[in-house]
Amino acid sequence: MMESSEFFQASVVDGDILSIVLRGDLDSASTPEFENLIKQHLDAGHNKIIIDCQYMGYISSLGLGSLVALQTRLRRKGGAVKLCAIQGPVMQVLKLVRLDGVLDIYGDRAFARKSFQEQT
Repeated sequence: MMESSEFFQASVVDGDILSIVLRGDLDSASTPEFENLIKQHLDAGHNKIIIDCQYMGYISSLGLGSLVALQTRLRRKGGAVKLCAIQGPVMQVLKLVRLDGVLDIYGDRAFARKSFQEQT
C-alpha cells in the first residue's frame, strides 16, 4: 500500500509499520488528513508508526496535539509512534513545550525502524 497526497507520502514497511514522510507543515490544513490516514492504519489493526519529519518546517499546536494523542492511543494498544529526522525549527518547538522528552525521536528512518525490531 502506498498512499500519497500533497501533505504526505505513506507506505507500510516491515509488514506492519506505517511509514509517513511529511511533505511540509503539520498544521490546520494537513492535520485532519494526517489523522484520517492514521485512523485507517489503526483500524486495520496496526499499531506501529514512523513519521519522517525531514521536510516539516513548522508544526502548529493542533499538530502537536495530534502527535501526543496518537502516542497515547498507540501506547494503550502496545504500539508506538516514532519521529525521525526532525529539523531545527520544529525541534525547537518540541523542546519549548517539553515534548522532546515525551515523544520517541530518532536521527533517521533507519534507526526508527531498527528500534521497532529491537522491541520484539
